[in-house]
Parts: sequence; structure tokens; C-alpha cells
Amino acid sequence: MEPQVRIGLANLTKMAFEGTDLNPLRSQLLSQCNQNKDIEGAFMDLSVIDQLSGHGERGLAWQAKALEKRRAFSTNRRKVAQPKLLVFADAGPMGDNTPIEFLLQNSDFEIITYYPNFQVKDPYPLPPHDIAFCAASLDSSNADVFFENLRNLTETTGTKTVNFPDTPVALERDKLPVAFSNIGGLRFPQTCRVPRLQLEETLDVSTDIDSIDTIGGYPCLIRPCGSHAGRGLKKLNTRDCLKSYLLEREESEFFISEFINYASPQDGNFRKYRIIFIDGHAFPCHMAISDQWDLWYLNANMHASESKRKNEADFMDTFDLHFAKRHHHAFDALSTKIGLDYFGIDCAEDAEGNLIIFEADNALIVHDMDCEILFPYKKRHMQNIFEAFENMLLGHCPRPVRQPQLSTDGGLNVRLHRSHA
Repeated sequence: MEPQVRIGLANLTKMAFEGTDLNPLRSQLLSQCNQNKDIEGAFMDLSVIDQLSGHGERGLAWQAKALEKRRAFSTNRRKVAQPKLLVFADAGPMGDNTPIEFLLQNSDFEIITYYPNFQVKDPYPLPPHDIAFCAASLDSSNADVFFENLRNLTETTGTKTVNFPDTPVALERDKLPVAFSNIGGLRFPQTCRVPRLQLEETLDVSTDIDSIDTIGGYPCLIRPCGSHAGRGLKKLNTRDCLKSYLLEREESEFFISEFINYASPQDGNFRKYRIIFIDGHAFPCHMAISDQWDLWYLNANMHASESKRKNEADFMDTFDLHFAKRHHHAFDALSTKIGLDYFGIDCAEDAEGNLIIFEADNALIVHDMDCEILFPYKKRHMQNIFEAFENMLLGHCPRPVRQPQLSTDGGLNVRLHRSHA
């Protein structure tokens, strides 16, 4: 079945980020559905619009309707021949897969996002493609099942699937500290996974929970398993805090983690960094600064502070000379042990200069949507990431990929991409 063209996640997110009212477009898409025209692609775009506006359940319902009849969707399609990238994605919230559309928005690739249906034998062959990429998050609850099924699906395709390791990669918060327990210069918050029932049962007796003792006692951090961007994250200072937290949450399983005070000895501020790894090379994505420990880029108010932005610019512009050089042993260990072509980390530095890893994931958001007037230094660094990602894919293509382009005199030029070592 031909992949259906859609507006796509990156385009819609950029429109929302720039303040565009998406309601008229939503109405237009609903009208398109009523006319039975490109209906599944419209459903997928409605899914993103509703998720962006805070209606997550409604957005996922649109996605489910789309996937009932179609599994492949195209973005970045042009009227000239293009290399085709087949992206294997997992159904679910819009942030649960590698942000391919952001990484390749200005690239030569047509992006064909394919949602495999492992419940039944797929009656359709995979869409034609030059290279494939596995975008499903490795720390999702069904990652092992997804990857096992995908291995069976792709074993006879004859094309390379990038970011698809031969053996499972454990990126869950409780497993990373174990995998890197003997690496100097790397520090992971000690973390354990605890069912809600165990927490509730322990609170009924007089002794503290063993898991909290294991990570060093209070204060500690708790969050629902599978959550990101601070959703449900709470610092627990006492046993009573844990009781109150469980009354507020409905999830069935939680991560309890050691609290590490990573405030800078120089100014008392907390700094959290996002680093992206492509083919083993580290790139700076952003740095968030706050006087609060529970920060991520959206709540750091970087746009409101010129001094914070200058600090971030210095970090990004001197990354290879300072930060990457300081932590090159840690970076090498992360790239080698995780073994992915593409992944990212959220990290910080402690007072002793160790690199603290809060999260490692292949689905961390990477974008170039920040205002160029306020953040003039960021676009160049984001373009470096995008270019490196595209070159990585081209390097895995089995043969040169030619893209015809119109020349300035009206003739036809041929752009040639060659595989690189």
C-alpha cells in the first residue's frame, strides 16, 4: 500500500511553537476526512494537533483510527527522485520515537514512517526504501517485544536497519547504573524499580522501605516508570512525603532514585546538559540553567536571561575543547557499551567533576525551533547534528544515492552522495 503523505510531526510542532493557531487547520483536516480524501494521513495529523493542544487521549484515538487501515506515512516528499528512508516506529504518544522528522526536515530523504502491526501477519510488503532506521524507544515497556518482532520482519529485506542492535540495549533508569558500575568518571543515580503495591504495603508497617535504604535513604526521587520531562517527578524528604505522593498518583510502578545535589560550587546553580551521539561522536544539544534541581529546558526560562544564554553559548561553542575533552573517557564508554548509532543523554557534573547520567535514550527531542534573535548560537550547532545524522544514513546506504536537481539554467544536474567510512 502506497505511503500516504501527511503534514507531519515536525511541521505541526514548529507551527505550534511559533504561535500559529492550529484550529483552522484542524477544521480543514476534519473536512478532508468527511470528503474521504487522504483520510488516514489526516487522522495522523489530527493526532499530533490534539496532542500538542493537551488532548492526549483524543490524539491517540485519531492515531488508532489511522492505523486501522494504513501503516505507512510519508513526509518530506518532493517532485524529484529522492533516497527513501523507512522508519520503523511504535504507535503511541508523539514523543515515544526518535525525532526523525526534526533531524531530517531539510534533508534529501523522503521519510516513510512505518508502524508495524505485529498482532497479525502484515498482508502488505514493506514500502520500497534505500535504508531503514529503528525509531522505537528502547526504554518503553514493550521494547523487547517490539525489537524481537522487528528482527523477524527485517531479516530478509536486504537493506540495512540503522540503530537496530544485534543484542538488546538496556536503557532503563534502573539498569544503566549496573551496566556502567566500574567506569571511572561516570556516575549514575542509584535507582530501583518498585511496584506500587510494595510501596503501599511497606508504608503500612513501621519500617522504611528496603528500596529507599538501598539507594541511601531520604531525600530521594520518585517518578512513574516510563515518564519523561519531569512528569510525575518528586523529591521525597520524608516517609510522609511518600504517603502523600501515592495518594496523588495512579501509576502501578515507580522508579525510586538517589538524589544527587549537582549544584555548581561556583555559583550554586544547577546545570543540565543534553548531548547527542551520532556514530560515536558527541554533539552539544543544549544546556539548561536554574536555581532549582528539577529542571529541564522548558522550565529553565533561558529566554528570559541573557547571562544564562551567554553561558549556554560558551558551553556549545567550546564543547569540543572543554566539556567533551573533560569527559572523553566517559563518552567513549557510553558509545561502546550502549552500542547505538544514534542516542542522547541528559547529564550534569558533580562537584568532583564526574559526569552524572540522568537518562540515556534514543528518543530525546532535538530541534532547531528556538528564536534565532535570542539564541543566535544554536542553529549552527543544530545543523551540525542534522548534517551528521544525514551523513550517517548516507554512509550506510549500499550504493551511491543520486538525486536529480534542476540547475540554474533549467538543465538537470545530478547530486551524488557517496558512502563514507
